Amino acid sequence: MKFLNLLIVAVLVLTSPAIAAETATPQEVFDMVVKGAYLMENLGEEGLAAFNEPNGEMTWKDTYVQVYNCGERQIPGHPSETVRAFSPEKFWDLQDPNGVQICREICEAAKNPNGGWIEYQWPKRGEDQPSRKITFVTQVPNTPYQVSAGIYDENMSIEELNNKWNVQGN
Repeated sequence: MKFLNLLIVAVLVLTSPAIAAETATPQEVFDMVVKGAYLMENLGEEGLAAFNEPNGEMTWKDTYVQVYNCGERQIPGHPSETVRAFSPEKFWDLQDPNGVQICREICEAAKNPNGGWIEYQWPKRGEDQPSRKITFVTQVPNTPYQVSAGIYDENMSIEELNNKWNVQGN
């Protein structure tokens, strides 16, 4: 009987939509940012198309990889056409409810040799109220581009994330 109960629980767990399985992890974010930076380093501007597809390979689970051009104050690689159309002023002045200047923080963190993690408040897809978002960003070598991705998490410390991946925070 114990075996049957265990089997039923296992089937339910494996066949039920698991919310945790739909949430990206910090490791996945880091890996996808590295993959995105490699893509941009090798393809340059041609690589932007991969980031602009809402259902493409740079969008997974509950997040996506995006490409910045901090020098031009633009986000040329993003699954949202609205975000790609931000004016340089809107890009540079974008703030969360706590006054964190999001794009400025991202651009600053990208200056670190190994990238960095930052935090800010941003609404989850389909929600109006912002939640704590942690984002990893890195500079793409030999290009004007920076690549980032993030996840929503209320508990992880930026220091812990930066130490784990040997990067420097702001």
